[in-house]
Amino acid sequence: MPVIVCTSPTEAGPALEGSAAPVILVPVYDAYDDVVRCLESVRRHTPAECALLVVDDASRDPRLKTLPDLVAGAAEQAIILRHAHNQGFVRSVNEAFAAAGRRDVVIVNSDVVVGPQWLERLRDAAYADARIATATPLTNHGTIVSVPERNLPGDLPPGYTPDAAAAAVAGGASRLRPALPTCIGHCTYVKRMALDLAGPFDETFSPGYGEEVDFSQRCALLGLVHVCADDVFVYHRGSGSFGTSPETIRLREAHESILADRYPHYHQWVGWTANGKGTTLGIAIGAARRALVGLTVTVDVTGTPAASRDDVRSAVCALAAHPSVARVRVVGLDGEAAPHALHGVAKVALVDPAPFDGDVVYRPAPVAQREELERARTWGARLVLTGPELALFGNPGAWESWHAWARFRDLARLTVAMADALVFPSRYAEAEARDIGLLSPGKVSHAIAPGIDDGPTEAPPPGAVESDFVLCVGADRLHDNRVLALRVFTRMAGGGYAGRLVFAGPAVAYGASRAQEVEYLRAHPALAGRVVSLGDVDGPGLAWLCRRARLVLHLTLRDPVGLLPSRAALVGTPCLASRIDALGEVLPASAEVIEEWDAAAIAERALGLLADRGRRTALVGALATRAREFTWAQTAAALVDAFQATCRTRTGPRVTAIEGELGVIGAGEATAPDGARPLFDLLGQGYPPEFHQAMRAVAQRASLRRPVVGVSVLAYRLASALRTTVAHARGRRTPSESG
Repeated sequence: MPVIVCTSPTEAGPALEGSAAPVILVPVYDAYDDVVRCLESVRRHTPAECALLVVDDASRDPRLKTLPDLVAGAAEQAIILRHAHNQGFVRSVNEAFAAAGRRDVVIVNSDVVVGPQWLERLRDAAYADARIATATPLTNHGTIVSVPERNLPGDLPPGYTPDAAAAAVAGGASRLRPALPTCIGHCTYVKRMALDLAGPFDETFSPGYGEEVDFSQRCALLGLVHVCADDVFVYHRGSGSFGTSPETIRLREAHESILADRYPHYHQWVGWTANGKGTTLGIAIGAARRALVGLTVTVDVTGTPAASRDDVRSAVCALAAHPSVARVRVVGLDGEAAPHALHGVAKVALVDPAPFDGDVVYRPAPVAQREELERARTWGARLVLTGPELALFGNPGAWESWHAWARFRDLARLTVAMADALVFPSRYAEAEARDIGLLSPGKVSHAIAPGIDDGPTEAPPPGAVESDFVLCVGADRLHDNRVLALRVFTRMAGGGYAGRLVFAGPAVAYGASRAQEVEYLRAHPALAGRVVSLGDVDGPGLAWLCRRARLVLHLTLRDPVGLLPSRAALVGTPCLASRIDALGEVLPASAEVIEEWDAAAIAERALGLLADRGRRTALVGALATRAREFTWAQTAAALVDAFQATCRTRTGPRVTAIEGELGVIGAGEATAPDGARPLFDLLGQGYPPEFHQAMRAVAQRASLRRPVVGVSVLAYRLASALRTTVAHARGRRTPSESG
């Protein structure tokens, strides 16, 4: 059909009758190059049945006299409405609203470039709910719907065309269609229902700026809503018609003042929408940003044991190598503590622990302090934490007191509550956390094993035995069974083994087997000099020991990872272990394992492995075959999938405190409920559990709480004064005085 050129809405109206398809409105005022790009993109990507209405608001550029040629072929219905005198954006749009009759209108600024399927997706968003008034696409220059930088204008990321950016955003979107306080003027789908109910734009805002906000607020007060079509991206150059002159800035400020007077709630509303953490709009913009520029991961390694630093290095390097990851920022390692291999790695930066924005904060080690939670949650939009140490969660003997144990358990509960997702090193650990009630049924968690294909460099630890030794790895906690290892070694020595037993692992303060070990060695003097304890050993030292050991004896009852046998097999050393804990899902069915927890039976199996080369080769082969499945590339891929899923998940208000065994605990100090903190502080001073339970019950009774808490405050103050006096009498300072 030929292009129709007219001079009034009355002339344009009849040409737009008889169709239900939306009218595409492109207001034009100069900016010839922008107009050419805009109309060309509309021609390529808009269904032919739509009508195209171009309003030329008395452009001064003579090249725009060729508008009929530019518009030709862009749609079945193509109309140009020419103004003899400049009327401004608002009046131009209102004329189009009137000319469109009963049809919806899609406003497309002349400095916008649309992409594939833009209109179909935009219309789907507009009609996702009957109460939706407008739908606005994402763009690079669109205030609260800007990507990749949220709330900031920018250009396309390097290497992207508008079409490629549109396809990437559509492919990464979850179509959340988040609510907006206003449509955004660069491009918006306006439903006829909204125009019927709220009327056209208010010409008080002529020639432009603020008119779409006023219209949107009128709709909102009527109960209508505005949404972002988060699977649509259009390129917007910005300020193509109005420019950025001082007059324009003054006009904008004046119109903002009108909006503030009419809608005093608006600026706070739009501020929250623009900056709120975990909002649906934030999730949608994050998905679009990741689709365009990749994922930003902050790895928090504060408090990571030295023995795990090589695993941290491997995990960080593998994450950086993943194609979906744009940057990996590592917090908590200074220049000396950082593994040398992290320096200069592409996409990796060692940063100071200060608040900054990113997609995900990931902690590869369990949280040890409440302060770690407080800091980590400020470093990214989502918090993915390693699950708590369940061996300590369920073992009161590993703690100085019930109070210390309860404090750890409360911290574990707070960790789970504050995390957007949890990562466990095995399915067994994940299932155990659910079985004991630490993970609620709806809590998101993932079982992701570490890789073992990038082993650390080897270096002998201090005091290392050079040859002919059996290695037992693990702390001296009771569940690591060092005493059983001594009994097994005694049987092995009696069976003719002439080597030594080497323990490698840290000493713990509580729940240790040291006293039993000493007692056993005193009762068996023949073992003197044949049992060597190296203490805590770092990654290179452990790798050195595993390669040189004749056999690794793994007798622990708690192993949430289960990969020590695999690590040993990769350097050619057999490992004798059981199928307890995570070992059960790692050890292959053909592997020779501990089946009876009898020292004599274990020693017999160990001696048989040392004497029979075929059995050793078979065990190492079975373990090594399974070990090759645990690669850091696979770990990184699973982590990235978990991060992406977490970022896409809609969340409610972020949990910052829970009620635990010691009262209410948050990311800061613990506080007892209803102002009863002094009472609960008093309960931590060695009172029996019965008294603790009674006082807790009293504190929950409204009629008794005030007098009891008052007495507890007095008692607490007297006790504190007494402790201070005694401390001075002994010639030392109290903790508060020592700072």
